[in-house]
Formats: sequence, C-alpha cells, structure tokens
Amino acid sequence: MKPYPTYKDSGIEWIGEIPEHWGNYKISRSFKLIGSGTTPKADNEKFYNNGDINWILTGDLKDNIINESTKKITQEALDKHSTLKIYPKNTLLIAMYGATIGKVGILNIEACTNQACCALSQSDFFNIKFLYYWFVTNRNQIINLSYGGGQPNISQEIIKSLKISGPSLKEQNNIVSYLDDRVSQIDETIAKKEMLVELLEEERKAIINEAVTKGLNSNVKLKPSGIEWLGDIPEHWEIQKLKYVVSQRLQYGANEPAEDEDPDQPRYIRITDFGDDGSLKDDTFRSLTYEKAKEFMLNEGDVLFARSGATVGKTFHFKDYIGEACFAGYLIKASPDQNILTSDWLYNYTKSSYYERWRNSVFIQATIQNIGADKYNFLPVTIAPIKEQKDIVLFLEKQNSRIDNTITKIQKEIELLKEYRQALIFEAVTGKIDVREYN
Repeated sequence: MKPYPTYKDSGIEWIGEIPEHWGNYKISRSFKLIGSGTTPKADNEKFYNNGDINWILTGDLKDNIINESTKKITQEALDKHSTLKIYPKNTLLIAMYGATIGKVGILNIEACTNQACCALSQSDFFNIKFLYYWFVTNRNQIINLSYGGGQPNISQEIIKSLKISGPSLKEQNNIVSYLDDRVSQIDETIAKKEMLVELLEEERKAIINEAVTKGLNSNVKLKPSGIEWLGDIPEHWEIQKLKYVVSQRLQYGANEPAEDEDPDQPRYIRITDFGDDGSLKDDTFRSLTYEKAKEFMLNEGDVLFARSGATVGKTFHFKDYIGEACFAGYLIKASPDQNILTSDWLYNYTKSSYYERWRNSVFIQATIQNIGADKYNFLPVTIAPIKEQKDIVLFLEKQNSRIDNTITKIQKEIELLKEYRQALIFEAVTGKIDVREYN
C-alpha cells in the first residue's frame, strides 16, 4: 500500500503526521454516551443469584468481540445502583486498570460493567471498529498517560481527553475492512504456528513417556509393572518408591522471608523462580544469609518438588548452577542415590504423563492440592540399570534440543508476525498507508 499524497502535523507526538484531509476528534465530544459501572456488594446474594443481566469485568476484555459475560447480575442490583447502566451493542469498552489495563472489547450484547471499564458508545464521528484498532495499536502510549504508584490507572478523564486523528466514516469503513481481512490472515497464521508448538510439546511428552517406561529397545521383553496407570515395563527394570532411591530423607526448605538480594549470599530458590523450561529466572533473584541457609543448601543433582498451591507437583533440577543456593519452605528436596537413580533420570521421569497421573491420583484422596514428603516418599519410579539410564537421558537431551530449537524458531516467527500485525494496524489507523481503494 502506498502513502497518501500530502500530510500535515497531527499535533500528537507519537502519531506524527496524518493525511492532509484527516481531522482530530476529542473523545469527550465524539460520543453521546461515556461512562463506567460499579460492583454490587459480593456478599448480597440478591444481586447475583439467578441473575440474567450481562456484567462485564476487565477480565472479559481481551481485544475481542464480546458475545457473553463471565458474570451476571440481577435486576435488583441494577435498580439499586444508579451507576450501573446498560450499554448497547457496538459499545467500545476499555480496561482502565488491573492486569488487563488498556485491553479493549466491543459489545455484541447489551451489558453493564464494573468500575474498571470505560464505555464509549453512540458516535457520529467514529466507526467503533476503527476506534478499537486505534486503541489496540496505541495501548502503550495510553498507559504511559496513566497515574498511580504500584499499579497504573487510566482514568475516564484521561480517555475523554484523548484526541483521535481520523478520516470520514466512509474512509474509516475502508480501513476497517482492510484491517479485518489482513489481521484475520495474520491471526490464522499465528494460530497455526501456535498449534505446531503444542504438537511439538505433545511429541516431547510422548518421547519422554516411551523412554522412561519402555527404554530405547523396541524389542525388549516386557513385564507388568503392577501399577495400572504405568502399564508394562522392560523385564530387567524395577519399580521403586522414591524413599528407597534417595541418599537422604526428603527435606522441606527454609521458612524465611525472601528479603535479601545479595549476590554474594546463597540464592534462595522458591517456586516462583523456575519455569516449565527448567531454567531459573534472573529477575526474581533473592538470597539468604549463610547462617539461615546452611541447613538448606542444594547440591548438584538435587531435584525440588513443589508441595502445595497452583504449582503443586512442579519440579526443578538443580544442575550446572554457578554459585551456591538454598531452597524455600514450599519446596521439598530429593537427593537421588546416584548408584541407583541418576538425577537426570528422576527429573525426566517427573516430566512424563505417568508422573502427572500419580500426582492426580494423590489429589483424588485429598480435599486440598497438597503433596507433602509423606506422599512423595511413595512416588513409584521406574528404575533401569545405571548405564541404560545414562544412555536414555543422552537420547532425551538430543530430542529435547531438537524440539527446543524448533520451538524457539517458531516462537520468533510468531513474535515477528505479532510485530507486523501491530505495525500494520498503526500504519492504517494513523494514515501512513492509503487503503481507500481497498476492495
């Protein structure tokens, strides 16, 4: 697409120049209806039970068309709260604060909102979808206008004061048609690549499952493991409970606050410090004094198990770490007996579906998601001869490297596509490209 013939200064620093015939429209003067909502008292059942009125929260705003609300309220809640208004279809909603700050959505239903949503409705100047695209591509600049300390906050006044550059409604319609087509094509490509990443992760899980329960020899004789969800294992393998293949008793971590950030002290590893890829995060570093850490130091090869909360069952392999580290109280340390069980084998085993099945079987018997050392002690682990363990681990490292490299490549492609989509939207809604003849 080519640029417009002539341009002028928009008067908006981050927008730069706009086409000569475009104008600037202040939000406060461009909509007949601008408002927000409120939250009826959560402990009043009459405001929520059997409610059939759509009530939008910022969590419903995902740069999307909103066809339903996650929450509903009653007519009584609406009657008793004057700040609650029913907004019509084709209303633009903007999240003013919270985790989704700056996210937008277009109502395809009639709905009211909580106090964290700003509603823009009924304009003679704007195609709502054009404005939607404008907010999507200028989100960061709008958030930079926010106020507040720890949590940024876009007020209704900030939104009302915004000036939007735009052409006639007819030209806006052309821009929307162009972006709808192009963005949907890009999103479809992104979705296919994201699906490919999911398939690669499924392939990884399948390879690990096969390796830690059947080994690498497809012709090996099998025997029943004695565990229904584990199935058959090689005839020369064993099943051992975790407590019999560790060099010392399972240990809980330190119950100390994570306050220090001294790189000369042992790193204090917590559940929040490691991700699914097995690496430690740099931006969450905390430390403990040697006096507090000495009873909870980690040694090469230790495996940490999360014991409660949303991450229960998650594992971390302490391997090749430069420096010293200790671990926190919501983690349990297992030190494999390297004569029976290599730490690499144990860690890979915890990445299998069979480990997940065991974990889920423990939850069935409990009212809360909590796996203590008493339960981890009885985790059944497949045990191959040490040399075979090492050969299988080497095979898994090669497979993981192949899959990781492919996933990294695809994720870079996805990021580039997202950047291209963002740039395309910005160019169209700020007049950097002329799409008037787009059919």
